[in-house]
Amino acid sequence: MAIKQGWDGAILAGGDTIGNMNTFTINWAGDALENTAFGVKDRTYQPGLRTATVDFAGNYESSDTAAYAIVENFKSGATNTAITLICLMNRTTGLKEGWTGGGPITALTVGGAVDGLVPFSASVQISGGLSTYAT
Repeated sequence: MAIKQGWDGAILAGGDTIGNMNTFTINWAGDALENTAFGVKDRTYQPGLRTATVDFAGNYESSDTAAYAIVENFKSGATNTAITLICLMNRTTGLKEGWTGGGPITALTVGGAVDGLVPFSASVQISGGLSTYAT
């Protein structure tokens, strides 16, 4: 397997590329359920439920319809703040591959500085797990 280069990535929300994004992180976690029996001196565990979150960030531009929709829907409390994401490692060369999943937006940050770009970041709690995405 070839090492992936970040420059060819993308984040899509509802099928539209979120412009000006420059990082995403997928965080997977799983519960460890203790199942130690009497008479055993070392704890034992079995796998439990899994969870995933996706964090993404970049620079905000209000003319980017995907980013603008995320901000406006989250601010208004609209029921469609649950979004479907596609996190691509490759988007322009060869096979498009990554992960896809959806869930509610749990955090949203838009900032500003007099001497810089407007930062934008969001976190999504994935509902039902992430699936491999390839075209």
